[in-house]
Amino acid sequence: MEADAQPHPEYEQAGRDLELGDQLREIRRRRGLSQKSVAERAGMSQPALSRIESGGGIPDIATLVRLGAAMGVRFRVELIVDDDTTEIEPLTVHHRQVANV
Repeated sequence: MEADAQPHPEYEQAGRDLELGDQLREIRRRRGLSQKSVAERAGMSQPALSRIESGGGIPDIATLVRLGAAMGVRFRVELIVDDDTTEIEPLTVHHRQVANV
């Protein structure tokens, strides 16, 4: 890759998708929950949760809220936007425990 070449936006998005999926999977595992139980509690299918955890796309806010409730955590989603561009920086999901599940 040349020094002045810009990364492809689709690769950057895929990296963000993977990062979010990794974070969600890690939270679920630390809570000792299976994909099946979290998916059922969140009102979605286990394959849909698996796709999210595998980097298959960033879920909408409503889905994140349901997933958090299913895992007994709340998420704070931070979007960082540079005012000089319309580019959005990586999505960061912070969590904290709200109840034992």
